[in-house]
Amino acid sequence: MSEVIGFEISWDAPVEPSKSLAGVPLAASVGELEKIFDFYLVDTDKALYQFKGSPVLSMAKDIDANGDGGYGFSVFDRQLTNWNLFFDSPEHGGADPRALYIIVRSWKVFAVKAWMFEKYLEGGGPVHSYRGKLSCGIGLGDALIDLLSHAQLEFDEEEGWYVAEGSYDGLEVTGYGVSLDDESDQAIMALAVLISE
Repeated sequence: MSEVIGFEISWDAPVEPSKSLAGVPLAASVGELEKIFDFYLVDTDKALYQFKGSPVLSMAKDIDANGDGGYGFSVFDRQLTNWNLFFDSPEHGGADPRALYIIVRSWKVFAVKAWMFEKYLEGGGPVHSYRGKLSCGIGLGDALIDLLSHAQLEFDEEEGWYVAEGSYDGLEVTGYGVSLDDESDQAIMALAVLISE
């Protein structure tokens, strides 16, 4: 008898504020999440995973006794960050391999965040980073200012990201860590969905 998968983790799944990102539903239990991870494990010794449509990712797990922490996924092949276009080493701090982070609180998924790990020259765009989009068609690598016509965004100076309100409640959007008033030409570098409190 085959087990029914509760959800599929996909690099093309939509961004649904207050609900899911990459197909990972908010409030899913850690137990269910780890069963789902088993379907995507490609190398046990190196803790490598490949979700539907994603590059191979390495996973680091850090969850305390209270069920708080998370699962961090980074692109395994550092070449995919395009570090060589801007830096002299794949270990340079600007060549950030973070791709996906699943935050858990009290043994349940609280938030899911995706980063654009690729650097590219003007006129280029992300190829290997998470490709899911919001219902308005905007995703990683798109102009942050374009989201203003679809969502109410309030800049959190302390955190350096935008918090959405209204129909996009439960969404956080990261550009270059500064307000659009200070720098209007910013690409979306990270998207996160979280349980609205």
